[in-house]
Amino acid sequence: MESWQIAILVLVALLVGSLLPLLVQLYSVLHAVRQVLDRTSKDVEEATRTIHRTADRVDRITAALEKDGKIDRVVEGVTAVSHLAVQLRDTVKVASAVAAVVTPAVGAAMRAWRAHHEGPPGSTAPDPEPGGGSADAPGPPIYEESKESSHPRKEPAQDSEKEVAS
Repeated sequence: MESWQIAILVLVALLVGSLLPLLVQLYSVLHAVRQVLDRTSKDVEEATRTIHRTADRVDRITAALEKDGKIDRVVEGVTAVSHLAVQLRDTVKVASAVAAVVTPAVGAAMRAWRAHHEGPPGSTAPDPEPGGGSADAPGPPIYEESKESSHPRKEPAQDSEKEVAS
């Protein structure tokens, strides 16, 4: 055998050696694809049958409505429902915009109301009484400075201390 024949034989052997794994892989891929197609074809056939049955029912209903002359009322009803849906969408848009504005204002008002009724920040609320007292029950009276005089009013506890001391 001549050298060029040996070179061609080596090249053919390399080609066959690289094609065999490729052919095996191609076979396994095609086999897997066939199994998937077999499984899905059954589902597609069933879905197609269901679609045809549904279309036949819609055709029968439409024919009955057209025969009785009720199709116009159905179309008017569907049109009214679509207009109602558009109006509802617009109303929801306006309501959500109003809620976005009003909600922070209501929250701020509630915080201000609580701050006013619970006392200054950092003070503790009185504990509820074990005998059924409520945590919302008013505490001892809080006296504020009068705008008319620059002297603060005396606390009730200070008056009782002076009476005890005398």
